[in-house]
Amino acid sequence: MKKTIPLGYAASIIFILSGIIFFFASNWGGFERTEKTSLAAGIMILFYGGSFLFGKWMKRPDLTRWLLVGGAVSFGAAVALIGQIYNSHADSYLLFVIWLIPSLLLAVITRYQPFAILSYVLFMLSYWFYLYPSSIFLYRTEFEQLLIYLGIVVLNGLVFFLARSLGLKVLEYCAFAVVHLFLIIMSFYYVFETYSLWMNVMFLAVLLLSYFSFMKKAGHQGLTFIGFTMAGIYVLSKYIEMSIRLSDQLGGLSFYFFTILLALIFLGAGIFAAVKAAKQASSDSAAFKVSKNILIVIITLTSSILLSSSLAGLLYLIFESSYALAIVSMVFLILAAVLKTVNPAARYTLFITGFLSALGVITIMDTAAVYLFLIAGAVILLIEREGFLQFLAYSFVLALLLNLFSVHFEWTDHFRVILAAVSLIQFALLLIPFKPLRKLDSVFLAYGFLLLYPAAFWGTDWRETLVYQILYFGLNLAALVIYQQKEEVFKRNAAWVFFILFLTGLYYDFAWKLLHKSVTFLIIGVVLFAAARYFDREKRAGESAFSKKRWAMIAAVVLLQLGFTGYQSVANETALREGTSVILELEPLDPRSVMQGDYVQLRYEAGRFEGDEAMKTGTVVTVKVKKDSTGVFRPEGKPVIGRAADMGEPEQDTVYLTGKYNGYDSVHFGIESFFVEEGTGLELERSAKYAKVIVSDEGNALLTDVKKDLSSLK
Repeated sequence: MKKTIPLGYAASIIFILSGIIFFFASNWGGFERTEKTSLAAGIMILFYGGSFLFGKWMKRPDLTRWLLVGGAVSFGAAVALIGQIYNSHADSYLLFVIWLIPSLLLAVITRYQPFAILSYVLFMLSYWFYLYPSSIFLYRTEFEQLLIYLGIVVLNGLVFFLARSLGLKVLEYCAFAVVHLFLIIMSFYYVFETYSLWMNVMFLAVLLLSYFSFMKKAGHQGLTFIGFTMAGIYVLSKYIEMSIRLSDQLGGLSFYFFTILLALIFLGAGIFAAVKAAKQASSDSAAFKVSKNILIVIITLTSSILLSSSLAGLLYLIFESSYALAIVSMVFLILAAVLKTVNPAARYTLFITGFLSALGVITIMDTAAVYLFLIAGAVILLIEREGFLQFLAYSFVLALLLNLFSVHFEWTDHFRVILAAVSLIQFALLLIPFKPLRKLDSVFLAYGFLLLYPAAFWGTDWRETLVYQILYFGLNLAALVIYQQKEEVFKRNAAWVFFILFLTGLYYDFAWKLLHKSVTFLIIGVVLFAAARYFDREKRAGESAFSKKRWAMIAAVVLLQLGFTGYQSVANETALREGTSVILELEPLDPRSVMQGDYVQLRYEAGRFEGDEAMKTGTVVTVKVKKDSTGVFRPEGKPVIGRAADMGEPEQDTVYLTGKYNGYDSVHFGIESFFVEEGTGLELERSAKYAKVIVSDEGNALLTDVKKDLSSLK
């Protein structure tokens, strides 16, 4: 029981935070605007106050830090709530910038890595949504988009070196991966046609620099694995690009022969580099063997994907039959099973190529061929003792079974039940006391949740969906408790990943309402916290998680957050009272925001505008709108560059609206998102015609209401 107490605290905090986010996102109409902001401020005080009191009273540093992180997340929920109440841009970059500032301060003050990770994520979201807002369209030239992507690369490069100097491994790995991943994206011809050649050169230069600077040196296994994975992704992306661009020019046979040759060259060069990189550890040590094997797996997996794709195309061109590839696949599997003394890389390549080639053709072959491959996969699973090859064989058998049920037996109407049944078999295999199976425990766990996940979210019957979701939740909770007790870190962390994926899926699931989910999560969270507190009877003596000086600085950050929440609420309420009421004609759409729930995306008649070629995206312009005989404010004249304050005093029944040019066909005023109670967006989308907007003397607008008829807005 003692080992599960931290798990109880952690799960309760996650449930309570999820309940809060879900509740605010539901946009329940039972509270007024000021009541909602007061509730958000109260929740922040509850988390931060709990962090201080439990740290001082219980002397449990982990709970103190978790509650502190909970306070930072609740501040983000409060900022999102203010944007929802006053209908600011959905997922606005300002939301993440405002959330970022105190998170970064808390990271510096506490030296607690989760705050650094949260700050990194918020920084990246701020950058991305500033340049690519989710609720409006901004036109960018190819060169402007290239600069944006290069900015991400450079910023992550700086984060990488900063994280290395501070010893923040998670951030270091994330930034390293993002640098390489974005360079791969930029190297793709159809993303940046003009600059793709130079981006290929840049990626290869950065990869080589990374290899000689980090991968070949001791203590950088994590960077080595990421680097080799990125090299594999790059090679696969180039294969796809070449197959689109060059297959017609070279001819089918020439292209496939060429790619097979390239795959073999990559395999040889990759294994040579992997062995060199792995020699950072002693060749007799376990670290050397593990590093070498993992790197060889990455290289052989990439090479095998290339070989299987090219072989499939080549054999079909020659024989015009899928059975030729099936025969070659079986030959590869037999050779790999028999030739146990050959180089491991060669065996891996034969196995993976055989498995992938077979999976590529079984959907168009008869059932007897599938049974034959099933027998082959089962035999390999039984005779092989190496963990990776067992994993490959088991994955192959599982894929064949699912294909058999869905394609050959045509049980697609019951496929959800099949997924759940196969998933439960995976969990049952974890309980069988048969020693040879224990090597695959992690595989059973992963496949169990991966198969049950789509069953829990894909379907139209809400009752069936609820049953599968309860089943998923129960199994996930059981896995967390069991592996926490056994102190099996990898499996426990895997269970946490599937738990977070489950909560994320629930946010976008429509089987039951966000409001109902929020109440359920809040109850579960409170019960779990109370239970953990009840069983946490151990008396501790020790220092607080933070010194008095640090607590004072944390308190200052909390006051900053509360001050912003109060100020923003008061400022918006003042703007609503003192601004000019304007009715505009609109055209809506209906998505869901990441933090703020359902909203209707709006496009205004007053915002229609096509600037000249010299006008840049983001140029501040002011639109003059004049009240017509029906009471609707319609655009008059051409938008003018500059702010409303520069336009002088407006005439009677005339208002200036200040916005930004999107670089293509419209001006955005910051009122393009109208947040609605969950489930009502579609109805509003179909019927809404007019919006009520409050405009300040500076031309800034707040959206207050959207209706289908004009009379209901007056």
